[in-house]
Amino acid sequence: MSDLFAVNGRVMPAEEARISVLDLGFLRGVGAFETFRTYDGHPHGLAEHLRRIWESAESFGQPPFFAEADVRRVVREIRERSGHAELRVNMVVTPGAHGDGVFGAVGEPTWVVIARDVHAPPESAYQQGVAAVTFQAARHLPTLKTTSYLSGRKGLELAAKAGAHEAFYVDDKGYVTEGVTSNVLIRVGNRVMTPAVDCLPGITKAGLRPIAEGLGLTWYECRITRDDVYTADEVWITSAVRELLPIVRVDGRAIADGQVGPWARRLRQSYRDHCIASAAADAARCR
Repeated sequence: MSDLFAVNGRVMPAEEARISVLDLGFLRGVGAFETFRTYDGHPHGLAEHLRRIWESAESFGQPPFFAEADVRRVVREIRERSGHAELRVNMVVTPGAHGDGVFGAVGEPTWVVIARDVHAPPESAYQQGVAAVTFQAARHLPTLKTTSYLSGRKGLELAAKAGAHEAFYVDDKGYVTEGVTSNVLIRVGNRVMTPAVDCLPGITKAGLRPIAEGLGLTWYECRITRDDVYTADEVWITSAVRELLPIVRVDGRAIADGQVGPWARRLRQSYRDHCIASAAADAARCR
């Protein structure tokens, strides 16, 4: 098996993938990205991920310049040639090479697809849960998914030092907004509560909502504090690759009894089943 990437739609071995040193993504940090995964070889939620990447790219004036069919072709070719059963795909767009002024671009924009083996967390993480820490900071352009992750570096360093999996942003008013690489949800009784302000609108989180409501939970988009997290019955994070991952300790404090809760197990399986079915349906639609 080998890693294959694509630059502007052309698939090549990872070691041959190149962009210009004048690319504004490299030179100025101007870029947008999305991460998604495949199920049975089919991209999941691709239309939603493309919608969100173009919303983020609009912040630096970049209109859409490739289509869903182009991404599917690239992902299919990489999977067939690489030998990986499932892929984790990072898709990056930038305005291209630097031209006039500070942010001016010249020539064609850049589109990169970085596809590797999915590398989801081990099953033990879902069965035993993982830990998180909190830290006070705010993400730059929180509602957009840009390549600027510098604000989260401190949190991830704190998480690594504590042996934790994720770090949660806490704003200057004391509200938890999101994880550095995930959305945050808590369950209290039959209520699921999740931040909706100053955080990225999560595609996985949005896909989980109708499933949770269909199983009898009530969904609230609201502000939550550190104390809300500490005293919750369950804490979860969501992302495309991790799906729903249970958090059993935050800042060294056990959540409830410190064990994975029943709803985490139930929702994860239901969501995964949904992903497999919807990815197959989307692939059939696009044939």
